[in-house]
Amino acid sequence: MRPALRKELDIPALPYLPLAKNVLIFRLEGEEKTKGGIIVPDVHKEVKSRGILLAAGLAARDVLADGLIEIGDEVCFAHFAGRDRQTGERDAGTAGKAILECKVEDILGSVDALERVKDYDIVYDDEVEGRIYQKKGK
Repeated sequence: MRPALRKELDIPALPYLPLAKNVLIFRLEGEEKTKGGIIVPDVHKEVKSRGILLAAGLAARDVLADGLIEIGDEVCFAHFAGRDRQTGERDAGTAGKAILECKVEDILGSVDALERVKDYDIVYDDEVEGRIYQKKGK
């Protein structure tokens, strides 16, 4: 992940590394103002189903590689996926940030993978009974 993006979004350090098919996602916050300029109170902010993929277990990395998703990508996930974990910053007296802990199957797609997929051809493989991505020119 780009260090500038980490500072800009105020992404906390990882509390732990996930195992197996678990992933950690930093949930992006809802809008503070509407298009009309009305300030939305914290109680009524929309909970976004998008976030930055921070870490993935070894089994999850295999699944993500098939979809051309990498650590640091902005991903979309199911609305009621996983559970929010507070980071250790609350020990220092601050509110702390919520990191979503969920299964890799709860990730619906990646916004950043749209640019990456332009360099690949979709090939249908009978052995795996599905489609795979293959670098163009191979």
